[in-house]
Amino acid sequence: MRGFMVALAPALLLAGCAATSTGPVAGFDGSWTISKRGVVATQPEALTRAATQEATAHCAVQGKRFRQVDLKESPSGLLAPRAETALTFVCE
Repeated sequence: MRGFMVALAPALLLAGCAATSTGPVAGFDGSWTISKRGVVATQPEALTRAATQEATAHCAVQGKRFRQVDLKESPSGLLAPRAETALTFVCE
C-alpha cells in the first residue's frame, strides 16, 4: 500500500498544477467571458493570448468577428500562486 501512495503522490501534485479554463461562458448582455488560470510560473500574457485565440475561434464558428470588451490579468504572487486572466468579449 505504501508503494501505491508513493507512486500516486507525483500524479496528484501535477494535477494540482494543471492549467484550467472555463471556455466561453455567456453573459446576460450578449457578451462572453473566458477565464484561464495558469500553472505555476505562467505569465498572464500567455493566458491572455490563449484566451484571445479561443474567443476568436468561438466567434469564427458563428461567422462573426471577435471584439474585446474587458480584460483582467492577475500575475502570480505570494497570495495567488497561479496567474489568472479573464477576457470578456462579444461576437459581431
